[in-house]
Amino acid sequence: MHRPSFPSRRSRRAFLSGTAVAGTAALAGCTTLYHVLPDRIVYARTRRRDIPEVPPAVETTDVHVRETADQIAEHADAALAAWDRLDDPSEQPPVTSANIESADEFATEAPTKPPVVSTVESSGLHLHQAAQGDAYTRAVLDEFDDDPTAGVDDGLETVTELASQFEYETAAPETFLAYGKSIEYSLHQAESGLSRRRDAEIDGEDRSDRAEQIAAVYSGVQRSRLRVRDAKAYREALRERDSGSDPIGNALAERRDELEGRIDDLLATREEWGDRFDADEFEGERRDVRSALYSRSASGESALQRVTRYLNDGYEVYGTVTLADVWLRLTAARDEWERFETDETDELDAVVIDEAKRDAVSRLEDLLVTDPEPLTRLFCSEARTLVSVGDRDQDIDAGEMDEDQRWSLANGYARYMLARGMLDRIPEAVDLLTGDRS
Repeated sequence: MHRPSFPSRRSRRAFLSGTAVAGTAALAGCTTLYHVLPDRIVYARTRRRDIPEVPPAVETTDVHVRETADQIAEHADAALAAWDRLDDPSEQPPVTSANIESADEFATEAPTKPPVVSTVESSGLHLHQAAQGDAYTRAVLDEFDDDPTAGVDDGLETVTELASQFEYETAAPETFLAYGKSIEYSLHQAESGLSRRRDAEIDGEDRSDRAEQIAAVYSGVQRSRLRVRDAKAYREALRERDSGSDPIGNALAERRDELEGRIDDLLATREEWGDRFDADEFEGERRDVRSALYSRSASGESALQRVTRYLNDGYEVYGTVTLADVWLRLTAARDEWERFETDETDELDAVVIDEAKRDAVSRLEDLLVTDPEPLTRLFCSEARTLVSVGDRDQDIDAGEMDEDQRWSLANGYARYMLARGMLDRIPEAVDLLTGDRS
């Protein structure tokens, strides 16, 4: 009987020893061949490393969640009943029966969900789809007799009233600033959405076009009116946790001035980076790590435009907290850039990428271990999102690594670095915003 031949025990030991040495060398970053197996093992391990969940920074009220669920169910039930009577729905309707059914299911489950921001935003999405389906089906059936813009003026008046009632007073600055950002974000989004639809005109040439326009306006108004109620519920939740006492308006202005000065310096540094890219001998090609870091930190600049709009509209808490977030992102990018300049470590290396995520996760765990206040959790959540998105960038296909895959890895690495730097600076940002310089 033929038996397969196996290497001797000594040969097997030698083979395993050689494999271990090669693997150790690769895991230590000693190889620059990005398609070899050990690097892919490191990338896979990096993606699998757990990221701790960040407790919600703010909450709404249970009553608000239940009332919103009832409104979603009302629209969804009406839409589904009308959908069954449609003879020939449009080939590409603005909303599908599956969307409406999903909204209906959400309405049933919503009262059991935690009253946190994710529930609020999911509620808004499902209300939009349910209201869109309700209006569209009724309009196609010639049964929509309402004014799709009804409630716009009342909603805008309520926005103005709520904004004027939101006094900048606090006994717990971290709580106030985190909730204040959600309150003012909701109010600003509501004001913007309602204003855009105030003078909306329905002028579709045929029934289908007209139905789609009605559905778009009606659902947009309903979503914006919900944002008004979101803001009111956030404010109620805030005052349950912070009854207010000390005025904070003047302090916010001073802290914005300091943040703006810091950001101006950081933007000047970014401009120097851009000049270096233009002068680079590899102009026109991706430069992997440095280029990715530059690109991923650009969102800080775009956020400044939002800050300007919010501040011009009188939403000072949102503007101030967003400025701090911009500073965190830009200063993290600057710190990593300077590290590149000093250590010359701007290489796309699996082990270095893994180390960046490990450092970010470790810093996040350290910040969460003491049950941080809401503002710290808010910034931690921003950093955690960066790490989570960075994980998706590490999903590399088998085979030879091409330019697009290298660029994906570089962007994931950049996100890990930004998260790591932000988490390192969050206590400083919180101290600056709350006035705690002890």
